[in-house]
Amino acid sequence: MRKISLSRRLAFFAAILLTSLLVVVTTALADPAEAESDTAPFVRAFGALADGSWTGLFSGSNEIDPIKYATDSPEKTIFKSAQYALSSTVSGDEIWYGTAASVWCYWPYISMKMPLGLMNFETPHQGCQLTPPAGQRPQAQIYIANVDSGETIHVGPDTIADGETFWLDAQSGIVDRSYLESMFSMPGYTYRGAGTLGDLTFFAGSNEFSIRSIKTDWLDRLDALDRALEIRKFPRDFDFDQDGNIGYNRIFVFDNKKKAYLGYAEFFFDTVRRFQVIEHSDGSRGIYFFGGPDQSGSQNGTSLSAMLRWVGTAEAPLRGGMFDNGFDIVSDASFEEFGVVGDFRTFAREAGTHVVASSWYHPLGQPASMLVSNAIPESGFSRQSPAVFESFFQYTDYDPDPVAARGAKFAANEFFGGYFYFGSYHQGTSSAYDHLMEEYCEIQKIEKLCDLLSYDRADTQRHREFMTKTWRAASLFRIKEEHILASDIAVIDKVQLLYGNERDWVFDPLASTKDGPYDDYQFLLEKNRLSHAPLFGRDGFGHEGMVYTFTLVAHDEKLFLGTWNAAAGLFDMFSQSDYTAWNHRALHLFGLPIPLNPFGQTQVVENNPAYFLYQSVVEGAEHGRYDVSEASKGWLLVFEDTISPPAIFKNGFGNSCNNGVRNFAKLGDDMYLGTTSWCNLGEDAGLEYYKYVDSRP
Repeated sequence: MRKISLSRRLAFFAAILLTSLLVVVTTALADPAEAESDTAPFVRAFGALADGSWTGLFSGSNEIDPIKYATDSPEKTIFKSAQYALSSTVSGDEIWYGTAASVWCYWPYISMKMPLGLMNFETPHQGCQLTPPAGQRPQAQIYIANVDSGETIHVGPDTIADGETFWLDAQSGIVDRSYLESMFSMPGYTYRGAGTLGDLTFFAGSNEFSIRSIKTDWLDRLDALDRALEIRKFPRDFDFDQDGNIGYNRIFVFDNKKKAYLGYAEFFFDTVRRFQVIEHSDGSRGIYFFGGPDQSGSQNGTSLSAMLRWVGTAEAPLRGGMFDNGFDIVSDASFEEFGVVGDFRTFAREAGTHVVASSWYHPLGQPASMLVSNAIPESGFSRQSPAVFESFFQYTDYDPDPVAARGAKFAANEFFGGYFYFGSYHQGTSSAYDHLMEEYCEIQKIEKLCDLLSYDRADTQRHREFMTKTWRAASLFRIKEEHILASDIAVIDKVQLLYGNERDWVFDPLASTKDGPYDDYQFLLEKNRLSHAPLFGRDGFGHEGMVYTFTLVAHDEKLFLGTWNAAAGLFDMFSQSDYTAWNHRALHLFGLPIPLNPFGQTQVVENNPAYFLYQSVVEGAEHGRYDVSEASKGWLLVFEDTISPPAIFKNGFGNSCNNGVRNFAKLGDDMYLGTTSWCNLGEDAGLEYYKYVDSRP
């Protein structure tokens, strides 16, 4: 079992008090071989509503009120915190979608080691207050967009039946936070997964709480019967005395026809992602989702990992099942070794229909894995006939660095042209960098490596080299559909590398004496473990900021791959350091701006891993891999067959704020793609949905 580092177990507030944050960066890429295109066959369908009126950084006049601004125009600058179309599901002619709020105001801090004191800032396109004045912290929302009428409804007290109860449930948690904890915590829930079965629509809202507070303030106060029931939501022999946080989820349920809120079920997964309806051979239909361990925020990554199925009824959707909340775990115990599933599909073979899934790494178990299940029983997976998953490919089968490889995640997947396509996700320095630092600094204690954590100006170039050579951008793979279950064929003979690195940097620890401890290190350039050259180009599709295969969807005899650009908002951030007097130099605590770093505007570019990434992406433009105007936008890849390289649309659908494609929705023959945005100020800010329009005559 892998040790969880102390830095991972520190709560978010503790990290803020320490203010000694770590790192991030990137690898230079070769010229891509893909065909390129400037315009995509999409038209804008709708976008995020305003949920605030912005005056300025730390201003008491800023107003965040999603209920009010769903119908009223902001008095000042438009503020749209809905930066991600994070979850999406369809009911009739409506797209129900859940958002993530102002992600770009904490992602550089959480995942690119942007020093905390630099994370409160304002530019013409972003208003980021990691420590905002009271009442100004934005939170995720749920919306309903009618694609025929063009109307978008904010799901709240005034728009759905029992909306007031939903609004209260969306603001509360399993335990109460202290004043200080609340100051540094995101309120409410991030809506990371959604699904619809008949008249019921489900949204997974994710948050996190202290493990000890969950035990002392809630679990220990239950009677023996209820406590025994709730314990089943945690791994066996779970340590409730460990420091740090665990995820807490509410599965909110709505009647999509009556537009009514029906209540919620609760779980303690670190994250919940895709929902999917599966057609069973007996004619029944079941809706399934996965929950599991994650370290995307400040979670320890020690939650249970499981596949669940809704087993309630239309009349009592939140009753029954093993938890008496409408759900059963329908995966067997062996699944607990794998990380949370990022995406999953079904495919039929002669012996039956199977689930194939992309899993993230498990901090205490298996690395990122591609999984395939046993055949789905006639009436679906159940507690009595569970899903049993086996791995047919792991990221460690590809990345030549065995430690760095364990920080990767597998993300989107899709079937197309007789192949199964799947890609990777690398959460900035939370990926290879953190895993190498944990192993060789915290455990092996190589002082020369640990020194980089001090952010000393003299170590800038050495720090940048470490970040550059541990950075991984997205890779894309595929396997023939008939080979998924072919365990007798070697991985290197059945998995094809479409985008990736033929060679990559491997961390090599060194010892001065034969039997002595490691006291130095170097990097070696080694072949990937598949021994394959990529068919179409280097990782990141030619751009080292493209770290995520966000969305894969087959439509109109094409395969669409939406990426995510981790460098997008950095261009704006680093070019606007002097926009206000408090930019990159203060926290807002106890009602006052505190000059944590009086030289923040200068030091924003000194020994800053986020700046290392920005430098590398700019260098990529200088080397002709893309234009500077394309470097901060989201890219969409479109495969028209299985032989040719894809067309790459690099203009963010024409909106410079779009930096990724997070979700899709299909209504009949129409397909819509939901974006992510690094902007939250102005009319162009916030998520958007674009409708695909066939470009052929």
